[in-house]
Amino acid sequence: MAFSPGIPHRRRHFLRFLTLLSLFFISHSRLTLDRSDSKALSTLLKDLGIASQRFPATDPCRAAGVFCERRLADDNTYVLKVTRLVFKSQMLDGSLSPAIGKLSELKELSVSHNRIGNPVPHEVFHCKKLEILDLQNNLFSGEIPSNLSSLVRLRVLDLSSNEFTGDLTFLKYFPNLENLSLANNLFSGKIPSSIRSFRNLRFFDFSGNNFLEGSAPLMSQVDESTVSQYPKRYTFAERKSTNNSRSRAQAPSPIGSKSVTGEGPISSPVTQHRHKNKSKKAMEWLLGFFAGAVGGGISGFVFSVMFKLVLATILGAAKDPGPSIFSPLIKKAEDLSFLEKEDGLASLEIIGKGGCGEVYKAELPGSDGKMIAIKKIIQPQKMQLS
Repeated sequence: MAFSPGIPHRRRHFLRFLTLLSLFFISHSRLTLDRSDSKALSTLLKDLGIASQRFPATDPCRAAGVFCERRLADDNTYVLKVTRLVFKSQMLDGSLSPAIGKLSELKELSVSHNRIGNPVPHEVFHCKKLEILDLQNNLFSGEIPSNLSSLVRLRVLDLSSNEFTGDLTFLKYFPNLENLSLANNLFSGKIPSSIRSFRNLRFFDFSGNNFLEGSAPLMSQVDESTVSQYPKRYTFAERKSTNNSRSRAQAPSPIGSKSVTGEGPISSPVTQHRHKNKSKKAMEWLLGFFAGAVGGGISGFVFSVMFKLVLATILGAAKDPGPSIFSPLIKKAEDLSFLEKEDGLASLEIIGKGGCGEVYKAELPGSDGKMIAIKKIIQPQKMQLS
């Protein structure tokens, strides 16, 4: 039998691993909002009428309605940039600040169902990555600048239920536009035929604009040579408004119903496309659910193993390992408790010596006279160079 009071060294590897892991999380937690975005966001929220108490000055990205993502700055360091602003039905009564143009990574601006007034600042068109512009049901007024078409990434453009005026010449080129609503405004002039070139357009609504002339271009009016170039997934909503209600106008029955001056198209292609779209969304949801479940399970397993390793390391360091037993004759470690005393071996008979230590002879307690040999291993001292 032999015993050694040494402490396991493997916990050093655990401590190194934990140190690297903590440094990784610290480096990510220290990301701050870009200085330019922070200043622009502060001005924007103030002009919208949002109280500063609702937004923490140290970390605005944690505020409700503000979404940020990590981006690589010019100095090759990572910072946070504002990518989405969603303030729907917040009873805001301010205006949209020109500072909006400083948010170069903004992809969504949704401020529907408020009382925000004044014209839309031209600076909003500096947000070249904007995909969703939802200004529905506010008090915006004035004309829409023609350079709105520079926002070629737009997928949703909802200007309905405001007080916009002027013509629709801003509808030039929107290759990614899927939803267009200009209902219940004061637009005038003709509906441009350029909307037929919006190859991804699924829905548009011009109803409630009493000063518009003519009808929307219908797919049935396009030449046969060009019909195949555009998908048959248009939903028309052009009903003559009979009152000044600011509620969203519903699309008329597409079969045999009258628009401003023309008839609506057949709805069967739209219905088929909607069914396909719902099936696609359901499949994407299921795939996302399973992927999230698998990822969450793996993450939980990894953190569980890490927690157990850390706990074992802490408990192992705090607990004295005591003597190690290498004899099948000894059933209880308590029988050798006398070895833990400083003079536990002093009264025993030495029966041998070696380079690693000394061997003692002792009687095993409670064994009817069985004799055992106990070897004390002496740890060699490390040499120090002076």
